[in-house]
Amino acid sequence: MKNKSIDKTKIILLVLAFSSLGLLFATVIGLIYFNSRVNLYSSGGNEQINNYKHVYAFIADDTDDALSNSLYKDLVEYGKTHDCYVDKIGSGLASDYSKKDLFNLAIYSGVDGIIVQGDGSKETDSLIEKADRAGIPVVTVITDNSKSVRKSFIGMNDFSVGTDYGSQIISAAKDSEKEAGDTVSVLILMNSQYSNQNTILSAIQEKVGSANPVGPKIKLTTETITSNTSFSIQENVKDLLDNYTVLPDIIVCLSDINTRSVYQCIVESNRVGSTKIIGYYDSDTVIKGIERGSIFATFTVATEQMAKFCVDALNEYKETGNVSAYFSTDYELVTGNTLAAKQLAGGKGKDEED
Repeated sequence: MKNKSIDKTKIILLVLAFSSLGLLFATVIGLIYFNSRVNLYSSGGNEQINNYKHVYAFIADDTDDALSNSLYKDLVEYGKTHDCYVDKIGSGLASDYSKKDLFNLAIYSGVDGIIVQGDGSKETDSLIEKADRAGIPVVTVITDNSKSVRKSFIGMNDFSVGTDYGSQIISAAKDSEKEAGDTVSVLILMNSQYSNQNTILSAIQEKVGSANPVGPKIKLTTETITSNTSFSIQENVKDLLDNYTVLPDIIVCLSDINTRSVYQCIVESNRVGSTKIIGYYDSDTVIKGIERGSIFATFTVATEQMAKFCVDALNEYKETGNVSAYFSTDYELVTGNTLAAKQLAGGKGKDEED
């Protein structure tokens, strides 16, 4: 028994030793990458970067987010046509780094400007101020840090978006099999790191509350996902929905990752048709869900327009020292009917384009 106990102890120590070595290796690789990026910008050691007048850093909340990746692609393409090189800080790192680390990398690299997905937090306010003190202008995109010294915010009108979400909830409730007087349960999934979702929620509540009472009654409830990474969000969404014996009649998702996670959970649990999903962003997965009738509607985000406004805002500030504090971007409702109309008109979906 004693020998077995010793063997188990040795195994545990070996596992801990290898785990420590793995973490050390990942840290060393990350530091090497970090230093190489700093040297790359500061020394101008890359001919591709040297060909452009300005180098801007894009800091995303989640490098796996479909919306962030689409926006970055458009930032790169538009930036090149306006003498700018846009780099996604954090891509290619051996492990995940915090927004603070990515800001520090951008600042130490001496970039000409920073485009960051805001979150409304005081920590990000401080990071924006640090960049500003270093002479690096910052613009926020998608979600704002309105109390910071950012130069401009580029994003949708959240109250208008929330009002349209409310309209879709009313339409989905009327489209249900519930009769007048019955209750349609609506779950609104929010994310703690996106402060703009509170404005969207307020607009939803106001729109639904002022709706004509004819038809089924609508009961709104909310749940907030507190995780930050795509994987942990997916796990939290799955755990949340697993707790429901009967799913809500309608699930409203205010982020791309929530929409994809809810759709995946419903498909995997064979509960398609038991609930209607109103989503956010037109990723490939979401479009397929609409085509199959599993997702009632979603809202697109005009990433090309966002990219244009971000680059133009930084360029304008660099050239004149002034820029508009807010650029409102467009969005569009996508349903099965709008997709069908687009196909009839000869349009192509995202999958065909890619």
